[in-house]
Amino acid sequence: MKSFNFKKILKELLVICLGCGLYAFSFTHLIMQSKMAEGGGTGIALLIYYITGIPTSFGNLIVNIPLLILGYKILSNKTMIYTLYGIGMITAWLYFFEHYKITLDLGGDRLLSALFGGGLAGLGLALVFLFGGSTGGVDIIAMIFNKYYKIPIGRSIQVVDAIIILATLAILKDIPAILYTLIYIYILTKVIDFILEGGLPAKAVMIISPKIEEISDQISMKLSRGMTFLKGEGVFSRKDINVGYCVVSIREIKELKEIIYSIDDTAFVTINNVHDVMGEGFSFKQKGR
Repeated sequence: MKSFNFKKILKELLVICLGCGLYAFSFTHLIMQSKMAEGGGTGIALLIYYITGIPTSFGNLIVNIPLLILGYKILSNKTMIYTLYGIGMITAWLYFFEHYKITLDLGGDRLLSALFGGGLAGLGLALVFLFGGSTGGVDIIAMIFNKYYKIPIGRSIQVVDAIIILATLAILKDIPAILYTLIYIYILTKVIDFILEGGLPAKAVMIISPKIEEISDQISMKLSRGMTFLKGEGVFSRKDINVGYCVVSIREIKELKEIIYSIDDTAFVTINNVHDVMGEGFSFKQKGR
């Protein structure tokens, strides 16, 4: 039986509360005031607000209560509790900011609102997701579609969000709002990805060359980066080969390629983005440097 970690749970709930507050502030003071659209459950609440004038705090409850009932059998106990908590916090913060306005003068600049709003909302949602929380809404719809129709959760979220946003923009009939909403969503998703995937992006490099040992020595000497040899076999030659694998920072990639091709200009190289790199030279200092 798992032990009950009160401090851990309290920390998670406090951070989720903070994240919901940041998102709600961005939503009420930047997105709504700049007449932009939003996805998810709050996006549906915003659409209802634009059509009827019903406050988004109340609209958020209207949207999520039936979804929670539908998703009751799908969600685990912990997910259900944290989703209820997340919805409650979002609703409470929305209500608070609807009644207690905080002055934020951006000079009516919708571009600034989109940039700042995306960053702040992204930070808030990332904190919620990072500590196991959920804001309900479209997430529950996606889980239902996945269970009964085998539609991937990510695809369901994208499709439903797109429908909500397009419907909102159709109601607003505001062409510039489309551009600002796209900017807002782009910034929001980038901030969420950056925080959830880790703040230490790097490049993973795989090198196939008959001179891989010489290349490895030069990389170690000039960049102080290690390399791992993976055993491979050429499909056509049927010969055993060493495949070099190393991870370098983004700023080192140019010099790395110069080292490789100065030794073997026919080397086969693939470079991929990696995130949340941990280990010597990334999450802690390299020895001897």
